[in-house]
Amino acid sequence: MDVIKVGIGHSKDPEEAVREAMEKTPNPKLTILFSSSNKDPYEVYNIIKEHVNKSQIIGGTTAGEFSNIRDKPTTDSVVVMTLECNNLKIGVGVGKNLKEDPFNCGREAIKNALSSLKDNLTASALISIAFMRKRNTEILRMKPFLNIIIPDGMAGQEENFLRGICYEIGSNVPLVGGSTGDDLKFNKTYQFANGVYSNCGIVATLSSALKIGVSMGHPYYPTDKGVIVTKSKGRTIYELNNRPASEVIKELLNVDELTEEVFAKYPFGVKSTDIFGEYVIKSGMRDNGDGSVTFYSEIPKNSYITVMETNKEYAIKSFKEKIEKAIVNAGSPKKIGAIIIFNCILRHLLNERLGINDLDIIKENWGDIPVIGFNTYGEQGATLGGSIGHFNQTATVLIIGNEVISQ
Repeated sequence: MDVIKVGIGHSKDPEEAVREAMEKTPNPKLTILFSSSNKDPYEVYNIIKEHVNKSQIIGGTTAGEFSNIRDKPTTDSVVVMTLECNNLKIGVGVGKNLKEDPFNCGREAIKNALSSLKDNLTASALISIAFMRKRNTEILRMKPFLNIIIPDGMAGQEENFLRGICYEIGSNVPLVGGSTGDDLKFNKTYQFANGVYSNCGIVATLSSALKIGVSMGHPYYPTDKGVIVTKSKGRTIYELNNRPASEVIKELLNVDELTEEVFAKYPFGVKSTDIFGEYVIKSGMRDNGDGSVTFYSEIPKNSYITVMETNKEYAIKSFKEKIEKAIVNAGSPKKIGAIIIFNCILRHLLNERLGINDLDIIKENWGDIPVIGFNTYGEQGATLGGSIGHFNQTATVLIIGNEVISQ
């Protein structure tokens, strides 16, 4: 028997999208809503709210939307996923003033999410059964709690938002998410959390006895070209190898000018500090004209940044591995209920250049599973070794198994 029902709707008309999703889930517990910024966010939210009864609603505006019921990613549309499950409980929290006070915004969001999360007696019972029946290696894969986070992509404060969350709950509870977008207008984005917000960080804490897994990954491999960050603050690098950063990067990339196209084509990688030492991606944003270069995520002093490259074969392989890692992280459920993907807009543009469609890869390898996602302004998650961070040109993935942990 299915332990979770999943509905998907995808249309330029928000009412059509939510009606389509509700056909399979008349009483959803959670509604995930990703909408083009070209649509009025208040109008979209109110239409969805009218149809999903008492369901919790989370999501935001995007730089593109995708689902398994469309052949490829779209723009100017609304995509809805509804989840109905007897043992699923959700607490939703909003942290305000993300740009001005990101650390306390993170603290506020997670505390509000946890305070609204009701006790889950069914999940507790199933966890107890699992402890009696399962091997230790299987028990260690259980995730009775998981946080979905959706910060405002224009605030530029995801790292400090994450610090606020981890300050309150530590770093052991899995988290996954992506920053809201506005179709590359870079003006204003919106977050949905049982209401419509901006300049906020959203946390949805999920409590369930479902097999749930997360992963993160990107399509790049390291070259032999790199330099040491000798002066930086936050997301701006001032010096590389004790020289102006812009001069060094131009030499590394063999270009005369640091344009958006150059930064998108040649991201940098920094090894994570955990035992796996995975490369995480840091993408350049702009040459500031004074020798400094600002990136889309923090790069600490003394980091060694490496020029990264890719090709079509490697990019396809890396995406398949990312989905496989999330499935293993979930405890390898035989049935997958849903996949939620937070995909960088720059990674989407790379896929278009290389002729890659992530939806085709999922269908070819795992069948027609319910999938929802959006193109983000940054992704949040953890490396295989547990290093939590804000990434670029990456996809973070949430797998929800159609199995309880006692199975």
